[in-house]
Amino acid sequence: MPTRQENVDKFFNSVNEVYDALLDAVKSANDRGYRVSRKFIDEVEHSQREVIDLTRRLAVAPRDVAGFYSSAVRSVTDAQSRALDLTRQLLDEVTDGGREARDTLRKVIEANREAGQAAISATREAVQRTAPAVEQAVNGVRARAAGATRRASTTTRHTKETTETTD
Repeated sequence: MPTRQENVDKFFNSVNEVYDALLDAVKSANDRGYRVSRKFIDEVEHSQREVIDLTRRLAVAPRDVAGFYSSAVRSVTDAQSRALDLTRQLLDEVTDGGREARDTLRKVIEANREAGQAAISATREAVQRTAPAVEQAVNGVRARAAGATRRASTTTRHTKETTETTD
C-alpha cells in the first residue's frame, strides 16, 4: 500500500501532467496558427509584388500584348498553385490539431484517473489510520453515557425509595 507521501506526490504529479498537457496543446495550437498566418502573409506579399511587376511590364511595353498575356497567365497559374498550397497547409494543420486534441484529451483523462486513484488511496489510508482512534472515542463516549445512565438510574431509584419511606 502506498504511503501518504506517495499518494500526495502521485496526486499532484497527475495534476501537473494535466496542466502540462493543456499547456502543450495551447502552445501547439499557437504554433499552428502562426504557421498558417505567416504563410498567408507571405502569399499576400508575393501576390502584391507579382501584380506590381505585371503592371510595370504593361506600363513599360503597352504594345507587347502577347508578352503581357503570357505573364498574366503565368501569374494567375502561380497564384492558383499558391492558393492550393495554402489550402493544403491549412487542412494539414487542422488535421494535426484534431490529432493533438485527441492526444491531449487522452493524457488529461489518464492523469485525472491517476489523481482520482491517488485521492481514493489517500482517503482509504486516512480512514484506516483514524478508524481505531474514532472507535476508541466512540466507545469512551458510550461508556460514559452508560455510566451516567446507571448513576441517574441509581439516583432516581434512591430518591424514589427515600420519598416512599418518608411518606
